[in-house]
Parts: sequence; structure tokens; C-alpha cells
Amino acid sequence: MVLCPKCNTELGDDVTECYVCGSEITDKDEEGWIVLGTIEDKISADFAREALASYEIPAVVFSRSGFFGAAGLPLYSFYSDRPALFEVSVPASHVKEAMGVLDMVIGDRWQRADEKEEE
Repeated sequence: MVLCPKCNTELGDDVTECYVCGSEITDKDEEGWIVLGTIEDKISADFAREALASYEIPAVVFSRSGFFGAAGLPLYSFYSDRPALFEVSVPASHVKEAMGVLDMVIGDRWQRADEKEEE
């Protein structure tokens, strides 16, 4: 997956120009992505992704709970009785800034990955 450097649209790997804003895609260096942490509800996860995008920080939110898209499937795990779990990842170069943004806009509704390791 390649992200447009201007509008952060997810593009295919073989794309040379963004089909949304028309920007040329020249930098295809593979940058490592880091899992920042988890969020337990979809609304907060969507808000986190939008907040990061407003700061021009590419972000990917994966469901770890069995929720797939907005097709009306449950927001709770199919596999356990725990609440939904959404994992937020950003490029390694944006980790510090992204954590600051999430602390500011999401607050205690997210748990940092490094905090889980300490427990």
C-alpha cells in the first residue's frame, strides 16, 4: 500500500499518480509502521483516524474484534465477551507526534501499546 503524500489516499503499489488529487507518487520507500495502541470503540477509532489525518499523519486502523466494515456487523468480538478492539498504526517517523495527537483528542479512550507491555 502506498499513501498519497498530499491527501493520504490509500493507493495501489504500482500507481504513479494519485487518482484523487493528481499528485505524483515518487517516494515509494518502505517505511516501517508502528502500532501505537488500541481503542475499544469504533466511534473513537474513526475519530482518531480523522484527527491524525487532519494533522497530515497517515494512519491505519485495523479491527481486532471481528468487526468488518460498516455492513452492520456487530461491534463486539465474535471470539470473546470483551468489547471491540481497534488497533492504530502510523509510520515510524510520525510516532511521537501521533501519540501527542491521540492523547489530546482521544485521551483515556485509547491504550498505548507500550503501556500494555509494562502490565
